[in-house]
Amino acid sequence: MKMMTKSLLFVAAVIAFGCNTENEATSTANARVGTTTTTLATTPKKFLFDATKAQTAGNADWILDADSNPQRFPTPAQSGITATTPENFWRGGLSAWGVSLVKLGHTVETLPSGTPITYGGTGAQDLRNYDVYVVAEPNIRYTAAEKTAILRFVQNGGGLFIIGNHNGADRNNDGYDAVRVWNDLMSTNSVKTNPFGFTFNTTNISETSSNRLSATTDPILNGTQGVVTNMKFSAGSTLTLNPTANATVKGLIWRSTSTQGNSNVMCATSTFGTGRVVVICDSSPADDGTGTPGDTLYPGWTELVSHSRFHMNASLWLAKL
Repeated sequence: MKMMTKSLLFVAAVIAFGCNTENEATSTANARVGTTTTTLATTPKKFLFDATKAQTAGNADWILDADSNPQRFPTPAQSGITATTPENFWRGGLSAWGVSLVKLGHTVETLPSGTPITYGGTGAQDLRNYDVYVVAEPNIRYTAAEKTAILRFVQNGGGLFIIGNHNGADRNNDGYDAVRVWNDLMSTNSVKTNPFGFTFNTTNISETSSNRLSATTDPILNGTQGVVTNMKFSAGSTLTLNPTANATVKGLIWRSTSTQGNSNVMCATSTFGTGRVVVICDSSPADDGTGTPGDTLYPGWTELVSHSRFHMNASLWLAKL
C-alpha cells in the first residue's frame, strides 16, 4: 500500500468532500494517530444520521449538529475538517462520531425532522442514496411504510446502525421508548418477522464489561480503528438473540457475569439479505458530551477508548470497507 504524508491525506479528504460525490479517490493512505489507524477510503461512503424520531427530545441530543432544527448538512461545512479539527467543530452529541468519519474521507448528513424515511424513491435523501443509516435512540414509532423502507434498504445491501437505550427512556412521553420502537419495527412489519435475529429486553443496566467475543478476526472488535476490549453502559438494555430467526446473528459483548450465549447481549451484528446490521443497547458510549445548551450530556465517546473504536469499526464494517 502506497504511503502518503498526513497532510496529503487530509487534503485528499477535503477534495472528496467538496465534490460531495461517490467518486473513487486516487489512492489509499494510512497514518498512525495515537493508537488508531486513520485510513482515507478508496471509495468514500455516505452516512445518514437520523433526526426524525425525537432524537433531541428531553435531555437527548443524538444528532451531529445541535442547530435549533438539525439540517441536512451540518454547519460549518465538513469540507473544513482537517486532521486537527476537534469534535466540537459541530455541537451535537454525536459530533465526535461524525467528525471522525469525515476525517476518514467519508460524507455525513442528517435526515431532518419531518423528512420522510423512504427507499427506492426519487427524493434527495431517499435511503438508496446512502451506504449506512445510523439511528440513535428513536422515540417515535415507525409507520408501516417507514418499516418497509428500512428493511428493504438493508435487504438490498445497506448498513443499519441500531442504537437503543434502557427500558422506560420515553423522552417525548408518547408511550414508546427506543426499546419498544425497535421491537415494534422488527415484530410488526410487512417484510419479515424478526429479520435481524434479536429482540431488545426491557431492562436497565449500568456496568463495564470485558466479556467480549474472543475471535481475533472479528472486524468490529479487531478492526482498523483499534481493538475493542470493553464497553461501559450507563443505563442501557440488553438483547436476546434468536439464531432460528436469523442464523447470522452474533453476539460481540455480553454482561460481565454472563455466559456467551443468546442472553444478556450488549452488542451484536447480523446480516439480512445483502445488507448488514450492528446493534448496541445504550446510547451513552456514543455521547461526546457536547450538544444543545442546557442538556446534560456525558463524554462517553472518550470515557473508554474502546467506545470510539467500536463505533468506528462498526461504521466501516456496515459500509463494507
